[in-house]
Amino acid sequence: MRVALVIERLDPSGGGRETSTAQMAAGLADRGCDVSVICRQAAWEHDGVNVIAVGKRGATRLSALRNFIADVQRELGAGRWDIVHATLPVPGANVYQPRGGTVPAQITAGRRRRSGVGAALSSAVAPLNRCRRHMGELERQVVADEAVTCLAVSAMVAAEFADYYQRSGSVRVVYNAVAVPDVDDEQRADWRQKLRFMLGVSPDDPVFVTVARNFALKGVNEAIMAFAEWLGRARRDNARLVVVGRDDVDGYQRIAGMRQAGRQVVFIPPTDEVFKYYAAADACVLLSWYDPCSRVVLEATRWGIPSVTTSYNGASEVLAGGAGIVVSSPSDRRAVVAAYEDLSDLARRAERAELCRRLDGTLAIARHVDELMNVYQSICEDKR
Repeated sequence: MRVALVIERLDPSGGGRETSTAQMAAGLADRGCDVSVICRQAAWEHDGVNVIAVGKRGATRLSALRNFIADVQRELGAGRWDIVHATLPVPGANVYQPRGGTVPAQITAGRRRRSGVGAALSSAVAPLNRCRRHMGELERQVVADEAVTCLAVSAMVAAEFADYYQRSGSVRVVYNAVAVPDVDDEQRADWRQKLRFMLGVSPDDPVFVTVARNFALKGVNEAIMAFAEWLGRARRDNARLVVVGRDDVDGYQRIAGMRQAGRQVVFIPPTDEVFKYYAAADACVLLSWYDPCSRVVLEATRWGIPSVTTSYNGASEVLAGGAGIVVSSPSDRRAVVAAYEDLSDLARRAERAELCRRLDGTLAIARHVDELMNVYQSICEDKR
């Protein structure tokens, strides 16, 4: 089967959707598919995957987007592929999988995390974002085409297709998946011991971890505020909240310091060794204002680490059976503080960790690729 995947950039260090696309491409190639990835720029390769980097043209984001769509359609014009699977709305693709969520949902999330004047200002300036407006127009066009199969990485995103576009036919949920390192218990224990020593904590001190690129969107401020409140109540002065990721940390450090948690909140720059921090942690905290299906929560779950996240995160669907805690919103301080307390309890955490481990296979890339192959096969059969 000849498959073309379309994404603007293919650099796994750039974020979750790029990592997911790379893992998806590798998985399909390993199953014997003839895989090409059409993108503007790439910093990734894999045996059996042909990366077609068309380059970036255009002085503005809008012109660059338009030129990229045109370049993709020119590549597609040769008709070399059985399946064209796009992660952004490209007319001519027969599979559309918005790994970052639908455009209207992204706009709604931007307003949601602002209040009062901020929300009103966000609504007022939204029409001025010409690039996003054009992306929305393309998405409406693609979703309106009944010949296009819409793939959702969670039931939450499937509901977005229904809510915003009244589209339910040919909408399939292929739940997100992640790869985790193949390391034994001894290696994990070594990582845990060394990092916890670096953090200055004992084996019994609770360590929470969050991994994020956009701190505001991922609720880092709310996580720190609730953590500081929990510290004051629980008197667990040697607990840690470890924030791993790329953002301007100065303001967040001040927030922690003003709430007497400056020593307990630790900021770590972006790293390729994030699983070492999972190994050191007892629980994961990701208070997303919007996440189609967070890889962070899925990675933690596969490694037997319970999480607390929000109902605005499609990954919350795997925690519903008790593998973690789902709060209604990052701003629900009482619920988040209660989650810290729950996840700091050794017995409760052990119960949740066991439920996480039972989910391991369902969150693996192999399952995701199996379901993709089934979707592709159905599309190919319908073409005959």
